[in-house]
Amino acid sequence: MSNIESFDVIIVGAGFAGLSAAKYLTSKSVRCLVIEGRARIGGRTLSEKVFDEKWTIDLGGQWIGPKQKRVLSLIDQFNLHLVEQTWYHQDPSHLGQQLGLSPLTNDQLDAIEKICSEWDTMSLELADVEHSLEYEKSSEWSQISVAQFIHEHPLVKDYRTEQELKLHILTLTACDAENVSLLYWLILIRSIPGGLNSLDDGLNGAQHYKVSSGTQNLCYRMSEHENIRLNDPLVSINYQSNDEILLKMKSGVEIQCRRLLLAFSPSLLSTIDFCPSLSTNNYCSMTMGQCIKTIFIYSKPFWRNIIVDQTDKQGPCSNIFESNYPIALIGLVLGERASYWCKRDQNELIESIIEQYSVLYNTNEKPLQTFVQYWPKESLSKGCYAAVYPASPCSTWRNRTKALIDGRIWLASTEMALEWIGYIEGAIEAGERFAEEIHRTL
Repeated sequence: MSNIESFDVIIVGAGFAGLSAAKYLTSKSVRCLVIEGRARIGGRTLSEKVFDEKWTIDLGGQWIGPKQKRVLSLIDQFNLHLVEQTWYHQDPSHLGQQLGLSPLTNDQLDAIEKICSEWDTMSLELADVEHSLEYEKSSEWSQISVAQFIHEHPLVKDYRTEQELKLHILTLTACDAENVSLLYWLILIRSIPGGLNSLDDGLNGAQHYKVSSGTQNLCYRMSEHENIRLNDPLVSINYQSNDEILLKMKSGVEIQCRRLLLAFSPSLLSTIDFCPSLSTNNYCSMTMGQCIKTIFIYSKPFWRNIIVDQTDKQGPCSNIFESNYPIALIGLVLGERASYWCKRDQNELIESIIEQYSVLYNTNEKPLQTFVQYWPKESLSKGCYAAVYPASPCSTWRNRTKALIDGRIWLASTEMALEWIGYIEGAIEAGERFAEEIHRTL
């Protein structure tokens, strides 16, 4: 192994978690290398220039909330500019109504508000995210899906109320409520400063801002002084030696390190060969959220100042945002619908979304240009926004603060965050926290 290149720390993944970790370790003069299987940096963010590079669109992670202090600090550090997300609907929190479902009655709104308040209260029963699995009710909550909780709740007396609550879960996790455990949902809420209100669409919610030059541009700025190698996926990790960890890449290249940070979703652990094999207790039985992000650019914002038509026929998109520059509709195809449309022809999906918008907004306008990003088809993501815990015994879950292999290998991603799980802010928090821990062990 004398001819194999060696580093103090190797970081696998050049998304926000990996780059945040590298930035911290470099500042401490640690010799580290970031390796990335994709031909680009950015992880689950992806920005693209359109119309002769006049504007930038985000085909991946995009939105930033005013309470997300870490990502806002980085944006300020690199002198990047934020723009506010605008809302064509007067109350973007009424998700179903934006999709053409019947307006909620006062009784239904009251029931939804009480249940959301109950979720906030339940989440606060967890001392904090770090110790959430130790709570006496955690085992019970882990085996119940959010869909089951909603369906059996005494305040849910009709399908429309149940439908709206499930839409909240779907749009915030990219998973259908049937596939999300109640405990995971409460842990996610507990990780959000301010609780559910901080996750709302609209002003001061988690989707308040976006980076004018594209969110991926922030990753580029973070990577400027880092040692990064792209386009070579990790194949295997051999940690039999007590002194060095040996990594083998798809290209056949081998590199070694003293400490290893895996800055990717726990759901991708099964794609790596470990020697010795990981104990089953080290695996996260997590399900990746499924999201197809679509951006349809138009010549005018025909959707503004109109009442959305009610329709029994639902199109592919479960959440719809507008864009001013360029003028566009951003449609998210989520959960089981995303899985369905990944198996269909792209032209069929585009036509179905055009029909959905035509019915909703009573228009015959056709898009000037369409962009479709299939995150479930990307082998190094297998979906978006983040992996979630399905209903299962919590004994199979991983502790967010514990090393994957004690003192040697760590797992960091937005899923491992203690704040803002599932968001860019969470990825930064996890990357920085584990980098600090790694530095203490060197």
